[in-house]
Amino acid sequence: MIDRIRDRDAFVRLRRDGVRVRSAPMWCSFVADPTVVPPQVAFAVSRALGNAVTRNRLRRRLRVILSNADVPNGLLIFGGRPPLAELTFVELEIRVAALLAAAQHARAHP
Repeated sequence: MIDRIRDRDAFVRLRRDGVRVRSAPMWCSFVADPTVVPPQVAFAVSRALGNAVTRNRLRRRLRVILSNADVPNGLLIFGGRPPLAELTFVELEIRVAALLAAAQHARAHP
């Protein structure tokens, strides 16, 4: 289960303390925090990724993928570049899994 980020302080924390990892064409910033249960997630989906239908479809897919994934407690924000909208659901799942693993690894080994 995931929740959404609701306050500005969480975004400030992500910018200040977040570990940023990439798996082309996606990126993720992560702040581990065991007190944030369930994990809080946001999506940075700009107009460069496509029209409103494309952006909303991408957000819905990411929500479904994250609701089925083992997301660590904390704050996460996902974003990407234009080729992101062209990925299939399975390719998107693989990228998200790689980002989550890389974020946890980067946090454990600074």
